Amino acid sequence: MTGGQDRMIGPGELEQLAVGARVLAAGTEESAYQVALDWAAAELAAHGPVRLLTADRVDPAGLCVAVTLAGASAALAESLPTGFEPVRAVRAVERVTGRTAHAVVPLNTAAENALIALATAARCGLPLVDGDGCGRVLPLLEQTLFTLAGVRAAPLALATPGGDVITVESDRSSVEEVVRPLVMAAGGWAVVAGYPMDGAALAACLVPGTVSRAIEVGSLEGPARYAAWRPRRLCRGRIAALEPSPGLYGPQGAAGAVSLPSRPTSVLVDEDAGLRRRFRLEAHNEVLLVLADGAVVASAPDHILLVTGTDGRVLDVERALPGLAVEVVVIEAAPAWHTPAGRVLAGAIGTLT
Repeated sequence: MTGGQDRMIGPGELEQLAVGARVLAAGTEESAYQVALDWAAAELAAHGPVRLLTADRVDPAGLCVAVTLAGASAALAESLPTGFEPVRAVRAVERVTGRTAHAVVPLNTAAENALIALATAARCGLPLVDGDGCGRVLPLLEQTLFTLAGVRAAPLALATPGGDVITVESDRSSVEEVVRPLVMAAGGWAVVAGYPMDGAALAACLVPGTVSRAIEVGSLEGPARYAAWRPRRLCRGRIAALEPSPGLYGPQGAAGAVSLPSRPTSVLVDEDAGLRRRFRLEAHNEVLLVLADGAVVASAPDHILLVTGTDGRVLDVERALPGLAVEVVVIEAAPAWHTPAGRVLAGAIGTLT
């Protein structure tokens, strides 16, 4: 590790992180978010501030473990955490690997996931790595830059609010279809710890700085909160309709290539100026494809957002209503997502057929 002073995340930084982690998070369930925030605050109060490590300060030979919430965020509010879930999941990974964890890294830093990763680090007495495995949110556990770099999600462990701890050892590159039924059987949500890797491997595939960026933008107001990501606006208009979607999602637009835990939806937006095009947004919770008058203008892995025209909030697709004024904006994904392998892993869609 290099010299220098580590940043600490205490109660003040938590409040900023909580705001910043929501900036790009569509589909945040308010009650679940509040549970995660209270959870992280309680862990900091009980165990003290958490060290935030940049990638170059992580022990190259130390074991790093990625943490995320799996399942439906709404279930988190219905079946409250005991607080022991993160440490049980991390300890289970340690038992399977025969190694002691040196740091926790968020799988992604959107909404509850950033807060639960912080709660995990506090409860386990470990530093939190300043970065994550996605740079955005994608639906499946294996859709990460860790996978793209050859790091497997398993062995991984799920810890549930009912006290269950389930370990999964698999050589498969895809673990979502294995983990999802376990989460549902265990009550709808679990803390997952996985992607065990050395610090050197983590530094090579991490999307750096996402935690500190969330903290920094959490202190800003209005459009300034988005500026750090350099968003590109596709259109400004009004939602014309919502329709059932064919749900085509997978590598190169292959129908049925990936089974997603969400309901496919199409959002139609009529542009209110310029060419007055009709935009069609295809979504599985997250918007994955945008067409303007039938031509593809944006797709995953880039982050596509519906932003409300009144207060600049990211709009959950499930809360989209006809007549609502919106902007459609695109934030470019981390460069590795735009390699051929990255686009396949992200399920980039070229066409709808």
